[in-house]
Amino acid sequence: MPKRTKKEKIIAEYRRKLTGISSRPEAIKSDTQREVTQKNHSPSATFTLTNISSSHERHDTISLDPKEFLAIKKDLLTTLGITIFIFIGQIAIWRMMG
Repeated sequence: MPKRTKKEKIIAEYRRKLTGISSRPEAIKSDTQREVTQKNHSPSATFTLTNISSSHERHDTISLDPKEFLAIKKDLLTTLGITIFIFIGQIAIWRMMG
């Protein structure tokens, strides 16, 4: 099976985007207009996208209690201390064995 060209990949990506848009009918208004050309009659469609905000999205800031902040800070410092201790131990073992 031959590989797809870049043009074919772009066309396939465009089709995927169109199917994603068409699966949300509440966000699209379709106005179909017919244009008469000399050779044939071909319909053309005009799409208008509307921005619908989701009800489950919230844009709140995270508020931390000072006690929670201190607990998080303590946990991170403890983790950092243990990591440094293990790293120094690894170097010491490497020096003794190496």
